[in-house]
Amino acid sequence: CAGRGAGLGRDTATIRRLTPAPTMTTAPTERAQARRQQVLDAASDAFRRRGFHAASMAEIAKLAGMSPGHIYNLFENKDEIIAAIVERDCAEIVQRIGELQQEGDVLQAMLRETEKAIDEHSQVADAALELEVLAEASRNPRLAAVMHAKQALVHDKALGLIRQTLGPAAAEVPASEIEGRALLLAALFNGLTALSVRLPDQARRIPDMAPVMRRLLQVLMAP
Repeated sequence: CAGRGAGLGRDTATIRRLTPAPTMTTAPTERAQARRQQVLDAASDAFRRRGFHAASMAEIAKLAGMSPGHIYNLFENKDEIIAAIVERDCAEIVQRIGELQQEGDVLQAMLRETEKAIDEHSQVADAALELEVLAEASRNPRLAAVMHAKQALVHDKALGLIRQTLGPAAAEVPASEIEGRALLLAALFNGLTALSVRLPDQARRIPDMAPVMRRLLQVLMAP
């Protein structure tokens, strides 16, 4: 989940058009949610291997083990599928930040999980999908609006994480400084994702990167 933009109100409206919010009468059943996840997993595989435009709904249906008609009952088109992938990935990041915020010492928890975080952002397959989504968002204003709105939520959570880590000292740190730290934190991990495509063997270098990343985190998260 990458990229950040303004106009959250307009972006939220776009999300509603692409992924209508469930209501009391239309909330998906557990089975429907499982089928949606099945489609998202199949589409992710197809998009990373063949690209957004080359991957067809028929191919996604075959990978998902269902008919194209069944997919169209769940998603209007490929735009809606890729928007749902963006929403799912950003929700996972928000959940991860929330878990960190439950820790007694957030910074120590981040330092403890450094190798795991680097590894997760160094998966070539995941990076290929993310870059494909970014490329499509650069051409598709509706998808870009969805991505910007969801990333704005992630960014707000990151700001809260940094303020929590700073503790009482956060009141003495300018808002622009906290904003810059959050942006740089995102750039570090998003950069690892892009680097995994340029250097596919970077996962082997995690023992080299981890100590340096820990020092960077201590600078970004300390008063």
